[in-house]
Amino acid sequence: MKLYSAHKITLLRSGSRADLFLSKQLGSNQFSYKEIISMLFPLILDQFFITIIGLLTTAMISSSSQESVSAVSLVNPLSMMIYSIFNAIAAGGTVIVAQYKGRGEIEKIRTAAGQVMFATSLAAAGFCILLIIFSNPLVYTLFSAADPIVKEKARNYLVGVSLSFIFHSFYVGSFAIFRGLGETKICLRLTMIINLIHLFASMLFINGFHMDITGTVLSLNIARLIGGGFAVFLLVNPKSIFRIYTKDIFHINLPILKSIFKIGVPFALEQVFFNGGGMLVQTYIVFLGTISVAANAIASSAFSILYSCGMAVSTLSITIVGQCIGAGDKALAKRYGTKMIWLGNFINVLSLVVFMPLMPLILRLYQAPETTLSLIYNLLWIAVIPMPFFWSLSNIMPCVLRSAGDANFSSISSLITMWLIRVGLGYLFALPLGLGVQGVWICMGVEWAIRSVIYYLRFQSDVWLTKNTID
Repeated sequence: MKLYSAHKITLLRSGSRADLFLSKQLGSNQFSYKEIISMLFPLILDQFFITIIGLLTTAMISSSSQESVSAVSLVNPLSMMIYSIFNAIAAGGTVIVAQYKGRGEIEKIRTAAGQVMFATSLAAAGFCILLIIFSNPLVYTLFSAADPIVKEKARNYLVGVSLSFIFHSFYVGSFAIFRGLGETKICLRLTMIINLIHLFASMLFINGFHMDITGTVLSLNIARLIGGGFAVFLLVNPKSIFRIYTKDIFHINLPILKSIFKIGVPFALEQVFFNGGGMLVQTYIVFLGTISVAANAIASSAFSILYSCGMAVSTLSITIVGQCIGAGDKALAKRYGTKMIWLGNFINVLSLVVFMPLMPLILRLYQAPETTLSLIYNLLWIAVIPMPFFWSLSNIMPCVLRSAGDANFSSISSLITMWLIRVGLGYLFALPLGLGVQGVWICMGVEWAIRSVIYYLRFQSDVWLTKNTID
């Protein structure tokens, strides 16, 4: 049952070799390849747009001072830990919406959508209050080895980011609903609105008024306030493609809420400990000096360009595989799970071919000193070498498993490998063995490889297809 009329691509002539090839590889009784590409292309633009705007705003902060970019990089794992909690709840909602979409149960979709908005907003408000109250002890305890000016900027940034959580939760909840339905074009429009506002506001407050960290958080809050408000409007507007009602948001439906949390809670716990590990990594990178902290932050921002298109495939896999599960076609779900991995590999290799030659121009935006720049290149090449072999299996496959309700296994596996390899072995490589921040990035590649093997074996076992998520 279709809730919308997909706008399909028409670039290929019907009956051509390319048309027949794509029909064979991606087409089925559930989706045509044109529908899949029509969903994927906005997701790629969405991810790419977020990444580019993030890169430009990070570059603006970097142009203010190395202390500012260091402060942002120290706080980001903590803020990402909080984002991940309501993002995980939203991801659980995406799976449930996608499965009900596969069944064609419109009223259940509407109810699930309301529960997603309620849960994400409540979580965001709670964490906003807690982080503002405890911002001082958190920063001065976690980053005690940082320069005093870096710690003060980090505290100001944390308070500002915490305020934006509430607005961001509206945006994230709406995205979860639209992505579950396959309405990726709406998500792209929302992304463009919020990120363009963020970019121009950052230019005004950081470059124009030279407000440094204050300008950064002010532009972020303005962008998320407008973007979150517009996202809610698209959901409740009577003329929307898919409308939810106020009663759907404020009336608690325990069975559906339980289904959302069944997927969302393990993913949230995974992300909490995952980002907690990232924070711990940051605490020992601090001991390597401000140059290492800044190089790690800039390299991470630049590297995100290379995998942003792959992240789009991760998001697509939840919609595609989830709807197949909802429709009761497990064989098709497994087939599309495999196709998503190959699609992710292809797109990642294409991204490397396109963007690696442009990296000197991209890194110039950060205005980093020559000593920092050489270290950034080292980190990027350490990550690029294993990426075509292991990134897709280690990052797209868990989304495939979760879309069928197999959340516990993927979360536990991710946590174990994160803490043993990236945190534990990363510390050993970085400090006792003297490899510095390069040792942390080497361990990231090792972690991808180990996770790839674990997820592949789980996928081939078909155990993930036996999970029941919705009634």
